Amino acid sequence: MKGSILKKSKKNFMFIFFAMIFCVAFVSCKKKPEQNETTLVPLEFVSEKNLASDSMPVWHHSFKKICIVFGYGYNEKNYVQGIVESLAKKYGLDDGTPDSGLIFPLVFPDDFPGEKITRLPSIIGERELAGLVIVGAPERTNFAIASLEDEWDTRENMIPYPVYAFFPQDDIAGIEATCNFVLDRTLEGSGSIDNETDREEVAQTQVVDLDALLNRAVEYMFLTEHPLPPDENLIAHVSRIVGKDYKVSRYIDAQSGLQSVNHFLIEEK
Repeated sequence: MKGSILKKSKKNFMFIFFAMIFCVAFVSCKKKPEQNETTLVPLEFVSEKNLASDSMPVWHHSFKKICIVFGYGYNEKNYVQGIVESLAKKYGLDDGTPDSGLIFPLVFPDDFPGEKITRLPSIIGERELAGLVIVGAPERTNFAIASLEDEWDTRENMIPYPVYAFFPQDDIAGIEATCNFVLDRTLEGSGSIDNETDREEVAQTQVVDLDALLNRAVEYMFLTEHPLPPDENLIAHVSRIVGKDYKVSRYIDAQSGLQSVNHFLIEEK
């Protein structure tokens, strides 16, 4: 009798054990497709009405953060401080805790060990991002973003949050490949940037209303929290982000004559 009870208990244990394994495997299989999909933002998702200044909170507690990196041409202390203070009033600053503000500012090279932009992934650490904006991206920024991509196993092989690059000095092909879009300024009297010297000249000329541009970019990221697709509607997304004071056109490579899918030029109207 005792042996029969022991056998029965053993069978029950084995049944429960294998049932638990099956449940875990089933849950894992159910979650995997969700983890491997990256949502892209359709054009109609965000409108000018959504971007109205009164549509956003004055101060916002957020578990997810939007990281803004101030690089070459935009990293002077007082300049950065003024912009960050303006954004902090509206969105709050990240102090390293989950319930702090939305904005996580970094200044290159001051905030980067060894003055290496490739340290970006380790600086972001365990923070969960709702977006990444890099202004005046230094050389090798595309490698830093590629390292962030390696942390995500997505079907589209892309970071599942928006990444914008404004006025970069990094390798153009590399930064185009790793960002949703790249934004440059046109040279006065020219519709394109023909060489690296021109690029540095434009990048070092600070945009007067960068605070307004970053504010709209943050609002767009806050509303979407997903990458912008590289399709025919991308230029419309970018036009909404830069605002009505700028004309947006596609970047055309001076040597090949090819038009970029996600690289744009802006000039004041």
